Amino acid sequence: MRYSKFSTIAVLSVMAAALSVNIGPSAAQNYEGKTVQMVIASNAGGGTDRIGRLFGLYLEKYLPGRPNMVYRNFAAGGGKVRAANFLALQAKADGFTLMQTDSSVVLPSNVRRKVAKYDPRKFIPIGGFNAGGSVIFARKGTTERLTKSGKPVIVGAISGSRSWQAMTVWGKEYLGWNLRWIPGYKGTRSLMKALRQGEIDMMATASSKRINRLLKDGVIELIAQEGVGGGQQFKARASYPGVPVFPALLKKKNLPQLAWDGYNSWIGPSQVDKWLTLPPKTPKAHVDAYRAAFKNVTSDKKFIKLLKKQFSKDTVIMSGEEIAAVIDRVQGVSDKAIAFSRTLRKKFDISSR
Repeated sequence: MRYSKFSTIAVLSVMAAALSVNIGPSAAQNYEGKTVQMVIASNAGGGTDRIGRLFGLYLEKYLPGRPNMVYRNFAAGGGKVRAANFLALQAKADGFTLMQTDSSVVLPSNVRRKVAKYDPRKFIPIGGFNAGGSVIFARKGTTERLTKSGKPVIVGAISGSRSWQAMTVWGKEYLGWNLRWIPGYKGTRSLMKALRQGEIDMMATASSKRINRLLKDGVIELIAQEGVGGGQQFKARASYPGVPVFPALLKKKNLPQLAWDGYNSWIGPSQVDKWLTLPPKTPKAHVDAYRAAFKNVTSDKKFIKLLKKQFSKDTVIMSGEEIAAVIDRVQGVSDKAIAFSRTLRKKFDISSR
């Protein structure tokens, strides 16, 4: 049988089109029968851990071939930096390891410490979740001490370098808040327990679920919120429209620009909140597969319902590209701004562990 030249070209065109349809992340990478390790920069049971494991359940479903997920926690007390170091220096960039972490690993004052052996700009984010900013709250009956001399309000924290701690430090320095800090708690769950027992008076979280539970039980009063946005333009979360936005409180005090820069060098990384990333130099085919899976997971109505229930009703989904852009911007802060925030931290004896 003879074919015309044009018939042959048409057949080849159809074959090429069919091949191009199949060459995507799903066809390029298949994880069937494989095991994917998620490194979690948190104690088991903490907010970062819960988000990571929830995402992992759905990642199994949407990665091509439905791989098996395993989890490895790096506990508090330097665990976040150790997890980032592990991903940067030890994890193979073969598409079978990713990290669930939070804003702490992009905090400039942490990144520029000697113990940090990673550059967050070299990580390859696949996506993340912003809860809408942290809210500071205090046990009922303690808020009147906030602006009076005498017994200080005790602030509990996991470490002295958490992004929300910038609000307490700037609150003491510029708003006259009477505070003392006790860092070193293992996670948000232990902080919540300490608050209920009266061991500490004040803490913060971005989790609306945790905040609303404490409000319902009549345990706390809301003091201020980080807000959503950047620079001096933060706005209130939809769930807490009546809670003062902290930068608005600072604006009334006419802070010098260096003080603003120092504040933003500390609070700025919180915009990435909870996020997932692959190691540096992970091949593009794997990156495409994970980012496609992230998009599918975050389009799953059941996942979104669980995410908002466990994390925050105000959750904003961020793509890997958006997170990478925030990281690049945050790492560009000046040494003077970082030095300013460190000076205040030392002034009030707040650990940067």
